[in-house]
Amino acid sequence: MQGFVELENDRLSLRVSLKGGAVVDGQTSDGRPFLRRHGEGAFDVLRSGCFPLVPVGNRVEGNGFELGGRSYRFKPNTAEPNYIHGDGWLAEWNIEDASATHAQLAFEQLRPAKSPHVYRAVQAVTLDGPTVTLGLAVTNLGSETLPFGIGFHPYFPRTEDTRFMASATAWWTEREGCLPGVRTPIPDSADFATLRRLPRRRLNNCFEGWNGQARIIWPEMKLAADIAADPLFSRYMLYAPEDDRSFFCMEPMSHTPNTLALAGPEALHLLAPDETLSGAFSITVSDCEDFQ
Repeated sequence: MQGFVELENDRLSLRVSLKGGAVVDGQTSDGRPFLRRHGEGAFDVLRSGCFPLVPVGNRVEGNGFELGGRSYRFKPNTAEPNYIHGDGWLAEWNIEDASATHAQLAFEQLRPAKSPHVYRAVQAVTLDGPTVTLGLAVTNLGSETLPFGIGFHPYFPRTEDTRFMASATAWWTEREGCLPGVRTPIPDSADFATLRRLPRRRLNNCFEGWNGQARIIWPEMKLAADIAADPLFSRYMLYAPEDDRSFFCMEPMSHTPNTLALAGPEALHLLAPDETLSGAFSITVSDCEDFQ
């Protein structure tokens, strides 16, 4: 596999691709995966372990918004009708700095393309003992104030006994088009305030009021992962498809999916020219020998 950098210490190893700025996969020193394995064949961001969401995350229904009396448009960037996941995951990133345990990648969109944004994005990936930290920053390089949002799209292994915990205060139902429906209290069947197995049915929902802490346990691998996110990421998307139970996604986000359509651009982060939005989250991996 070409076009990637490898990071490794005595506890963890992972690969970072220049395509999409994606973490290809991640594993412990003895080979246990804490991010989904990419597998053989040509690299595909949608088969990776994690990719960045920038300059907005998830879908933009209707591909547009209005701000300050002007209309702004997005162009679909996949076969879907709605622009999805931002530009970064489809961009070629450049390595600005790299060592055995750290990589800094960046890309610039110097004119409007699929999104109306003009910006510079910088992503840092760092290994420190049993912890990998991913940071993302976006700077508005344009001449006008626009809404920005950032996030990450990690894919975690999913086994039959995988447990998950991430407390939140509300969630969004899903409606047609993989879009948020209505905001409601979290039903008991999807309340992850305590460790529990993921239900066998499909989940594709945004959880709000997240405190930035989460835990995953894989009893079969005797492995655990503790997630800690900056306060900027006050919500997460949980995606667990019914037809493929080999993975699930827990996506820290700075904004609710489809916020541009649901609440308008003011519900994101309005960045004036040269202003920057940044945030980070970490995954700390540990042995979990005694989990029952």
